[in-house]
Amino acid sequence: MELTPVRVGMMDSRRPESVLDLPVRHLGAAERMWRATRKVLGVSGVLLLVGNVLLLMLPFPHLHLCLFPLAVVLGPLLGWFAWRDKVVLGACALNCPRCHGTIAVPEGAMGWPARFNCEACGIMVELNAVDR
Repeated sequence: MELTPVRVGMMDSRRPESVLDLPVRHLGAAERMWRATRKVLGVSGVLLLVGNVLLLMLPFPHLHLCLFPLAVVLGPLLGWFAWRDKVVLGACALNCPRCHGTIAVPEGAMGWPARFNCEACGIMVELNAVDR
């Protein structure tokens, strides 16, 4: 994890955003591809396995015929979303830009923009990468 400048602001607000240094791990191309491949094989594999087991256990072929196209479409779609994430955020605490309450960022939050709700005032806080 390296400290990276991140813009912290309220979602859909025209107020100026503050810039903080937060712990961020940047993912390389090989790690992004590995994460996407695991997601595709995991989701598609589980859906195909469940579809085939249900076909053997229940006499309803519709379950099998519905889960097979779902596995073919949903697996690559979720894999593409996993490949698109270029960073993993580390655990940290932020101050809310509106009420200055503490917002806990969980370990392993993925991608830009990262969005979190402030529990004190209920606004959506958005974290974006600083353009270099």
